[in-house]
Amino acid sequence: MFGLLAIVAFAALAVLLTTTVTYHPFGVPEGLREKYHNKVAELERHSKLASQANEITRPAVVMNEKTFDFGMVDPHATISHSFIVRNQGELPLQLSVRETSCKCTVGELQNNLVVPGDQTTITMTWNTGYQADEYEQTALVATNDPLNSEIELKVKGVVRAECIAPENIGLKTADPGKPAESDFVVYSQLWDDFEVAAIETQLKGFQWTAEPVAPDDISLLDTEAMSAWRVRVSSSGNPRGRFSGKMKLTINPFDGSQPVTREVTAYGKVRAPISFISPDIHRTTGLDIGTLIAGKEYLFHLVVRSRSEPQRDIEVLGVKPDELDASIQPLGQPGSYKLTLRVPKDCPMVAFNANHKHGYVEVGDPDDKAFSNWFPVLGAVIDLDD
Repeated sequence: MFGLLAIVAFAALAVLLTTTVTYHPFGVPEGLREKYHNKVAELERHSKLASQANEITRPAVVMNEKTFDFGMVDPHATISHSFIVRNQGELPLQLSVRETSCKCTVGELQNNLVVPGDQTTITMTWNTGYQADEYEQTALVATNDPLNSEIELKVKGVVRAECIAPENIGLKTADPGKPAESDFVVYSQLWDDFEVAAIETQLKGFQWTAEPVAPDDISLLDTEAMSAWRVRVSSSGNPRGRFSGKMKLTINPFDGSQPVTREVTAYGKVRAPISFISPDIHRTTGLDIGTLIAGKEYLFHLVVRSRSEPQRDIEVLGVKPDELDASIQPLGQPGSYKLTLRVPKDCPMVAFNANHKHGYVEVGDPDDKAFSNWFPVLGAVIDLDD
């Protein structure tokens, strides 16, 4: 009797567990479970269709390629490629072109009904237009093959460009009073030859030169260039900091066609006239002297160097907080100085390490504020006896 009751109880418990415990796939996040289950259901449906299709006679689509790359093509060209579709099933294959990705692509069926063992072609015709760019166009073909109810065919390629120039170029960072320079290549995939005739810009102190480059130059690797010119540009007299400007290039092809223009943005940076050198200084956060104990003297040394005009006299122009002291002395090399930041022994408690309260040291020519530079100082002086 007790054995029968135990079996009944165990069965009831099993039923309860199977009705209350929900299986969750291991490793699938909660937010992706619905997508996971939908994918599993789709795979099960496809597997069921495949099983049914194998049990009954059906048309069967077979294609060796569904994508064709034309490579480099001329602008305003009309090109075509034919895809072969074979029916290896036991029933006639029905085909129809449903849609194409753009008006410049046409999909044409040789036959819309293919008997078992036969084949037909679907020809995609592509009008390349004039833009120099990579293209990929598609056509969707509907079939009555239950395992391939829709086929996507693709053609792609790159349209040759009459003239290619970079959109942006970076000029090398320059010292004050020195030109910021760079060079770039302009090339054509269509013209046998051309020239860079003029460049207009508002950049200060602008200079430029241009010369032909052989199409097999290493800088033109994989560009399919037929002709090219290298342009060298420089800009001088810019104030310290970052600058930029647009350059309008006028380009004359030698095939008798009209000149074309290209716009290139040039950008660069002029360094501060004075630099600071120390293993303890960071280029953005400055000098961090840490937390110091009051009642002791601390010294920090840096090298100050004039990037231009080494004959200028450089002095300490300002120090914050006022409790700190800074002095500067010339070194043996013109334009080089030794800067000493001193925390005096009798320095009271002071903190200058908050975002809104940094210290700083500024040095430069006292007669020319533009010829100066500064760096942040972070730290604090505390008294352990208080």
